[in-house]
Amino acid sequence: MPKARKPVDGFNLAFLDVMACGLGAVILIFILVDFNAFTPTPTDEKERLEQELAAAQTEQQQLKKSIDEVNDKIALESAKQDDVEQAQKDSTQDQSKLLQDMSTEMAVVADLENQLAALSKEVEKSANIQMQGTGEQNYITGLKIEGSDIGILVDKSASMMGDNLLDVLSKLALSDGQKVSTPKWVRTKRVAQWMLARVPQTSRLSVVTFSDTAETLGIRKIISAKVSGSMNAIVKDLGAVVPSGGTNLQEGLNVLFDANPNITDVYIVTDGLPTQGDGLPLSCRNFISSKKSISSDCRKALFVETVKRAKKGVHYNVILLPIEGDPFATPMYWEWTRVTSGTFLSPAPEWP
Repeated sequence: MPKARKPVDGFNLAFLDVMACGLGAVILIFILVDFNAFTPTPTDEKERLEQELAAAQTEQQQLKKSIDEVNDKIALESAKQDDVEQAQKDSTQDQSKLLQDMSTEMAVVADLENQLAALSKEVEKSANIQMQGTGEQNYITGLKIEGSDIGILVDKSASMMGDNLLDVLSKLALSDGQKVSTPKWVRTKRVAQWMLARVPQTSRLSVVTFSDTAETLGIRKIISAKVSGSMNAIVKDLGAVVPSGGTNLQEGLNVLFDANPNITDVYIVTDGLPTQGDGLPLSCRNFISSKKSISSDCRKALFVETVKRAKKGVHYNVILLPIEGDPFATPMYWEWTRVTSGTFLSPAPEWP
């Protein structure tokens, strides 16, 4: 007999289906949630934030660069300031040293001035003639009037009235009274008086003025320096001399040694090389006679000839009051005085 089928329980089957569907739904939810969590979704807000971040980073870099530049400038300025401070410190030290040196030099100068004033007073006490001016105005270093027999030659040529040719030419038309008052001739006479005042009283003296001619000044050709009357007579004669003519140094030396052949020391006051004399080449003599003047080369040749003819064994000393346009006078006179153990001086315009 056929076996009877048992009835199926519908509730149990439906419950399992529902549970399975629910589990699947839960799993699907987890999968979706997990996928959304790890998959970024760009938005406008994120892009804006990223742009702001990039701009902030750029600005930060620029600020850092600016800070570095400012730091570099600060370091450079600090170095410059250090250099300036060091330079100021060095300058201060140099100034202090300079002031100290100046103080020392001023003290030395003051001491020399005191010695000079004292020496000048001693000279004035023993002077043969009276002269105005004291101290450095009446004293010159390096020139000492000495010798047992002294000769003084004073240039009285027309050039002794001016410092340049135009100045001299302008004074040729003056009267004798005006010529003897020209500044350069007044200075020439003061130079001669300065020497006269310092001649040792134990010496014998002869004074000659020269231009194209020469003459002896004073009562006699040879006088004793200790006789004040004889010295004052020379000063008086010198005051009456009027500058004129050319410069013949040979003639002046000849007259001087004719007056006293025993002269040991000669003192010459002049302003340039001679313009007249014997022993010139024919070309120079023709030039002089035709042009009434003499070239620089001819003056040099004439001076060399004059030195050759001058007496040997004598100390020649020269005080040069230079005239413009005679550039060889200084070196040639200096060399002459050097080889004869004399002294060459070209003093400042305000001396004596």
